[in-house]
Amino acid sequence: DDDDDDDDDGNDDRDVIMVVTVKRVSKRKGSTIAREGDDNAADDDDVVGGDVADGAVDVEDDAARDDDDDEAGGDSGANGSYVGVRDADVGELSTQYTQRAEAQEALEGGKMSREEVDRLVAEVMRFMLFMMHKENGAPVTRTKIGECIAAAGGAGGKSRGGSYIVALAQKRFLEIFGFEMVECSKAQSRNRKQPKTVEAASAAPVKCYALRSVLPAQMRRKYVDKTEDLPERALAMVVSALVQIASGCIREDALFEQLSKLGINKDEHHPKFGDVQELLGHLVKRRVFLRERAAHDDPSQGYCFELAEGAVTLIGYENIDKFVTDVMRTQRA
Repeated sequence: DDDDDDDDDGNDDRDVIMVVTVKRVSKRKGSTIAREGDDNAADDDDVVGGDVADGAVDVEDDAARDDDDDEAGGDSGANGSYVGVRDADVGELSTQYTQRAEAQEALEGGKMSREEVDRLVAEVMRFMLFMMHKENGAPVTRTKIGECIAAAGGAGGKSRGGSYIVALAQKRFLEIFGFEMVECSKAQSRNRKQPKTVEAASAAPVKCYALRSVLPAQMRRKYVDKTEDLPERALAMVVSALVQIASGCIREDALFEQLSKLGINKDEHHPKFGDVQELLGHLVKRRVFLRERAAHDDPSQGYCFELAEGAVTLIGYENIDKFVTDVMRTQRA
């Protein structure tokens, strides 16, 4: 019986996170993603119980204070006032990318003239900007960047020469555009078919790069991020939190079961999100999520969702964990 009680408590905690998560994202991102009648959520025993309404009020009060601070100019730009957006330490990033570029220059800089280096760096930066726009922010593989350099007649085909060009592009993106050219590894599903050879199993992960703004969170919130993109970001935040709660992988049917408690139904048009399946498909294309078979050799098992490398640039793994922790802390306070 004690074990059953513990399971019930765990389920309640998860439901609390889901409801309060949506309320927080809705308030701060301009997305109304909870069902109408949230004021009566405490009466819905199928959702969470009486404590949810109190937690939701606390979240809304916090958000209201954030809005007041914004209007008064007193907000410090902390993550708490813009869910899922971090304030980067630009000085630290600048030092990091400068040192990386200098190290690569010592190894490879003598292979090319300064004019050739500048031309190739400009090509890489132009290519990254184009690809990020074309692919809606999906990370670009290192192979494609190498092909771009080679096509420009540069170091793409030379031993290690491309690493110097990429490092210098990272440094200049930060200095000129206020973008961090983030390096990440292409995610692979835990349910994928296992490699047949030792070489394939031991192969290094595919490197990818994506651009993310290093502007302070409040500047992004007020002047950069588009209002029409907020519903997608809100849904990404909620689903990311649910994936994390489910230990990094959640079955598609379980995901929609939880979303339905928030008024987000699989086969219904949502007033903010529209076609939810289509929006999730777009996030999969952006490599925010992986949608793979739950069992690669058994189609009847359906699909599951996992975080992909795009989640690093759109939200950041550390922000997802912090978000879940903050929601739980707010609820338990």
